[in-house]
Amino acid sequence: CDILGKEKMEKPGCSKKNHRKNSTRLTSYNDAFLKIISQRARLAEGEEAVREILREIYRHGRIGTKDLAYATRLPVPVVAAVRRELEKAGLVTRRAGAVLTSKGEEYVKTVLGLSIRESLLCKSCSGRTIIIKDQFRNVLEKMNEYAKLRPRPYTWLDQAFCTPETAVLRALFMLESGDVEGRRIIFLGDDDLTSIATSLLKVSERITVIDIDDRLLKLIDQVSKREGINIECVHHDLRQPLPDELKNSHDVVFTDPPYTIQGLKLFVSRGIDALIKRNLATIYLSFAHKPPEEMLSIQAAINEMGLFIQELIPRFNRYEGAEMFANTTFLAKLETTEITHPSITGPFDGKIYTGEYSPTVRIYRCKCGYTVEVGIGKEFKTIEELKKEGCPKCGRRKGFRMIKKEYMKV
Repeated sequence: CDILGKEKMEKPGCSKKNHRKNSTRLTSYNDAFLKIISQRARLAEGEEAVREILREIYRHGRIGTKDLAYATRLPVPVVAAVRRELEKAGLVTRRAGAVLTSKGEEYVKTVLGLSIRESLLCKSCSGRTIIIKDQFRNVLEKMNEYAKLRPRPYTWLDQAFCTPETAVLRALFMLESGDVEGRRIIFLGDDDLTSIATSLLKVSERITVIDIDDRLLKLIDQVSKREGINIECVHHDLRQPLPDELKNSHDVVFTDPPYTIQGLKLFVSRGIDALIKRNLATIYLSFAHKPPEEMLSIQAAINEMGLFIQELIPRFNRYEGAEMFANTTFLAKLETTEITHPSITGPFDGKIYTGEYSPTVRIYRCKCGYTVEVGIGKEFKTIEELKKEGCPKCGRRKGFRMIKKEYMKV
């Protein structure tokens, strides 16, 4: 539709009759345009997110969808949907990335008032506030080596490995904040191997890792012995209360929990249990950028536990997976108060993983014609498991083709 108002903008699937009742006529480039684009793309973040997408395209000149999602802290599918709507409106085109058209250039300059074409973030740290100085380059080199030894991530456990650089930056951020030297640190889940990066600084009093994945614990233990850094590894499902010997015995907690509100509440609650009872004890939380209502729920959950957000750095963490979240999440430093308490005590049997809230079943067909359902709750959770075990009918381990994807109602 013509964004200048020569025609009305229709929502997908609307009849012309219903469209006359519900649409808004645009007589010029104005804020109503941003609102309609956000509605057409079903964007929970609203028109401000559309403005931010246009701003990043303007600043970069040309930018790919994944980089655009990273810059705006929006999921890749959401950014792709908005970009398509902007293309339909004639403001954006694709030339090895998103580029503003002449109409787009005119709109962002004359209506949005944009004029600054460069980012003001520090080019060295990209806004993280921390860099890897030469004296810690050896730690990064070792993390690059050990990251290659990580097993394939279990997606049903919301595993998505962060980059070796991110693990080192986390360790250095905690070091700069006074939470590594002489500290007793516990990692609640550590598929990112941040415990190793922290231990390689060799200034902590004690480091403990709790995880449900024995493969990762075995790797961490092997590296610990090789490096002589004495990381204590504990196999434990955090849906159960912490072992008594780990309660009230740590100065600092680090966690990158499942990206659900209940997952956050559970892991942070166990973190509170692990901390020595005092004011300003720290829990480092890595979590996905979410739409406004969900971010409000995250803040409410944190406040309800008597914690406050001392610092939050967007896009601090970069991942080798987590495509949905543009391979990035924020890092928050939470601190305790006199009223801090866990919101979950005792055993927990509710849902915490993303796949439990929106389970996906993929149907694969073997070359022999046999079809197999793959997903949480099925015989095979992932295609990798199916390939490892082989087709239940013929035993083949190759040649599976996905023929259907179903989103199950829960």
